[in-house]
Amino acid sequence: MSKILIASLFAALSFAATAPAQAQSDTAIAVADYTVFVDPPTGFAFVKLPAGWKFVGKVDAKDVGQLPAGVVTALLTDDDDADETSHPASRQAK
Repeated sequence: MSKILIASLFAALSFAATAPAQAQSDTAIAVADYTVFVDPPTGFAFVKLPAGWKFVGKVDAKDVGQLPAGVVTALLTDDDDADETSHPASRQAK
């Protein structure tokens, strides 16, 4: 199953657009359509489509450390870590 998912991710990367999408905020990283994002803690994989993000599956924990270079694993800049201190609710959720 994970080999099929990884092959799908590679296929999605091969069709990636070259122009980045507009950032939604100053701290969000701009990504192009068909960008693949994997959330390292959960292994959940998403593809950025023109209509929005689409969940495509889950990557095994052993494969998360071996993702191709084009796969995005963070969508926020490091500045967001500093902002957490101003949001008590975000500290409690962890």
